[in-house]
Amino acid sequence: MTDHNSLEMRKSDRRVTDKEIIKAMLDMCKTCTLSVHDEPYPYQVPLNFGYEWEDELIIYLHMASCGHKIELIKKDPRVSVNAHAYLDRSNLPKYRGENQDYRSVTVFGAAQIITSDEPDEFMRGLNALQRHNARKEISRAPQTDSLYVIKIKAEAFSAKAMYPINDISEAAMPPNQ
Repeated sequence: MTDHNSLEMRKSDRRVTDKEIIKAMLDMCKTCTLSVHDEPYPYQVPLNFGYEWEDELIIYLHMASCGHKIELIKKDPRVSVNAHAYLDRSNLPKYRGENQDYRSVTVFGAAQIITSDEPDEFMRGLNALQRHNARKEISRAPQTDSLYVIKIKAEAFSAKAMYPINDISEAAMPPNQ
């Protein structure tokens, strides 16, 4: 099995390891792609997300309590999540000699299903989603059996940018420089 914590990255000078820069990159990404195990191909779906990062990086998702992706998570909770932002500079001046720009964060971990029967953790995840999506936090968990919060503690993660980023001020993609 691949050890994603020690995986060599092509163009390793573009790897981002600074926590604050990675957080800034996550902040600019409003959606992610969840990948789960399926046969014969991985199953991927775009979702909005929220996150927390104090001692460890935690990604929160929400989804219906029934359906294909939740059944796949129940069968095998090992997942990956990729959040990315891309800017096509083809009609803009080049920046650092490039016609494009991107930021990408990939997280690997086990998906934990949180139900409304765990109101504190359920609310924590929902409010992480609310904050990340520029919405007002909620004060009460919806009483429903049809909604799950998915919590993914990062067991491994990697981040990369189009060109080396050395400072948090470079995390945002300059749109027209």
